[in-house]
Amino acid sequence: MTTTLATTGRLIGAGILAGYVLDIGNNFFIQPSIRNGEGPIGLFAGAAAQPGLIGTIVLIGMVSGVISLLIAALLCRESVARPFAWLAFLFLGFKATSFGMGGSELASYQLYRALGDAMLADPGGELARMVGPVWTLVTEQRNGLHYPTMLLGGAGAFTLYALLYQSQWVPRWLGLAGLVATASQMTGVFTGVLGHDVSFAFLAPLALVQLVLGLWLVARGFAEGQTAV
Repeated sequence: MTTTLATTGRLIGAGILAGYVLDIGNNFFIQPSIRNGEGPIGLFAGAAAQPGLIGTIVLIGMVSGVISLLIAALLCRESVARPFAWLAFLFLGFKATSFGMGGSELASYQLYRALGDAMLADPGGELARMVGPVWTLVTEQRNGLHYPTMLLGGAGAFTLYALLYQSQWVPRWLGLAGLVATASQMTGVFTGVLGHDVSFAFLAPLALVQLVLGLWLVARGFAEGQTAV
């Protein structure tokens, strides 16, 4: 049982690191490269001119979501008949809901491309003349999906670290650090839900803890009933 648990931990660690790389690369490097000019038209024109890039963004988002679901499924398998099993299944529920909401958000990028195609096909048309309001509408729609999805993801991460803290499959200091970091992330994202700017200072702790957790699990896996370190 311990050997299986350790292997599961390593698989989950690899999944966490893979999702980490995909999400950071997608959000901070690939998505900003859509724009090929200034102002709203730069975003629409860039999306229209780079359909392959739009497809890549959507594909990476879907792959990352599937990895999260697989991580949750592995946790459920190892948690069956344990007192904290409800946390594993709650985590799976959060991830499944996030996956569905994330799919709706990803559809916004296809909308940028379709609108860009229409504007470039008729530069003097009514749609092109309304580029500013159209940009505001589509961007606000995306943000209206993005921030709640992030908040739900933070709730899922909080559940994950609560499970790890209770199970002691990792050192308790790591589980506790994750709980604090996810509380910070949800606080920061909630400001976005309320229409304010999101401070990345609130998001950075969770990014750091996720990286540490992924590396720890790849190196050591889960330990059965590990005591606090």
